[in-house]
Amino acid sequence: MNRYSSIALVLGFGSLVWACSDDEPAGTDGTGAGPAATTTTGAGGAPTTATTGSGGGGGDTWDPRFDAFVEALQQDLAENDAYGVSVAIMENGQVTFAHAFGSKDKDGLEPLTPTTLMQIGSTTKQMTATSLLRKVEAGDLALDDTLEEKLPMLEFALDSTWDDQLTPHLLLSHQGGIIDYIDWGGPANDANLANFMYGPFADQLWLMSPPGAFWNYSNPNFVFAGLLNEELDTRAWPDIIREDVYVPLGMTRTFARKAEVEADGDYSGSFGFTVDALENGGPASDVPMSEIGDSASVRPAGLVWTTPTQMMDWAKFLIHGNTTVLSDELRSEITTAHVSTLYLNGAMQYGYGVDVWEGFLTSDGDEFYPTPVWEHGGNTISMTNAFWVLPEKDFAICITTNGYATNFDHSVDVAIKTLVDLPAPIDPPMYTVDPTQFSRHVGTYYDLHNVGEVTIEDNGGNLTISMPDLEAAGVNYDPELTAISSDIFVLHVDGQNLDLTFVPTTPGGSSVYIRNRAFVISRPEPAFAPQAAPSAHPDRASILRMLARARMEDAVPRRVLNAAKRAH
Repeated sequence: MNRYSSIALVLGFGSLVWACSDDEPAGTDGTGAGPAATTTTGAGGAPTTATTGSGGGGGDTWDPRFDAFVEALQQDLAENDAYGVSVAIMENGQVTFAHAFGSKDKDGLEPLTPTTLMQIGSTTKQMTATSLLRKVEAGDLALDDTLEEKLPMLEFALDSTWDDQLTPHLLLSHQGGIIDYIDWGGPANDANLANFMYGPFADQLWLMSPPGAFWNYSNPNFVFAGLLNEELDTRAWPDIIREDVYVPLGMTRTFARKAEVEADGDYSGSFGFTVDALENGGPASDVPMSEIGDSASVRPAGLVWTTPTQMMDWAKFLIHGNTTVLSDELRSEITTAHVSTLYLNGAMQYGYGVDVWEGFLTSDGDEFYPTPVWEHGGNTISMTNAFWVLPEKDFAICITTNGYATNFDHSVDVAIKTLVDLPAPIDPPMYTVDPTQFSRHVGTYYDLHNVGEVTIEDNGGNLTISMPDLEAAGVNYDPELTAISSDIFVLHVDGQNLDLTFVPTTPGGSSVYIRNRAFVISRPEPAFAPQAAPSAHPDRASILRMLARARMEDAVPRRVLNAAKRAH
């Protein structure tokens, strides 16, 4: 799955980008931006028998049982646009592998090491949830409190009732229904978290669906969670999470501010997008530290810097707990399946900043091992992170790269299949397509902000779509939808594939919503309209911005898509 090499999302109030994904996207062109040679630096484990690193590491070693994994890492690094990759593995509560391959820079002059700080993107979200849950434990907040109660300064200009419906529980489980915009080019000043969310965001942006209607991934859910945490405290959010969460867990070199990373001194540049390239449609390129984004209003959603080895301290917390940080009862809320993602026939659900899987699904979608999995990747416009925990096996792995949208799925597969005592695989949760159910989706839907009027018809067991507002904007699309299941379809539009999930309000009833991460279409007209609604026919600029958001990230994890391909 190739990525796009240029993205432009410029709105009237700054550069807004859909990033910090919960999935690790594929590389931009598969050629690999960094050098083919790798550098390895050991920092964990004490093997009794060792294999010398072959990537130019100068005698660094690892237990031979990691050889297949290292080979997969080197293969993935060669096939992706990154200068280097850093990895840590925990087994039975101990770090048994911590190595880095490649370099910090495009010229390969500075070796990447396991101590090098890099961004972990949306893996930050479960940490943001933990910090906010501390306020629940302290009695300052309840999970069903409304933002109207706790953020009295917040007023959405388009509908003053929205903050009455949003709660911490809905935010942390991605059920807020909020449009997925973040201010990537915003100021690093801590005050900008509040300034942006109370100002441009509340003044100009909107909810796409009623809070609590269904799961739909959106970064602002966690930006609001960070703002809420800050308003219940006297400290800025980066200080709250560092002092209350990271330091007590031993993650003393984990930071939310780029200035603190620069002061630490051991950090990496990247191959990705600068904010300028983002705003002006420029290509991916070398991104020095001075050009890496540090918007205060993005930090709670995905701008934390750390190392894979420190992420093993985080994995220990998730599995075994630390009541100094959070009670076991509230910690369990992070990895409790609160809501179905509506993917994989219910086998993939969402906690608080964590994907909760009923089993480990291989990246080709062919094998499914029935053991619980907690997972959440992340990508900024500069770096990519993969974080997997198998709690019943006391196993965790973190893979962080200094490239935008890298794909190390093969390495994850090899690590888990060769290092974990897995149960026998069973058939993956299968999608089924029943054309007799298509009639539930037929009708006319509306999206006042993004795509306008949409009509769905059933033509002899084939679902078709009519989008007159896209046609008027000169956007090409295929009127025939591709069925993945009876409720999930693919729309081919403007050279990209968008997943559409039809969602009823009652099980088995007629669909009321069509969900995509970039837009939500509803019926009857309008099923969910703001008090100050814009025109029912979005202009061409609005439609193109929607397509740019949809292009930036895929909402559906690759493993889920591959399982669908296997089923058909």
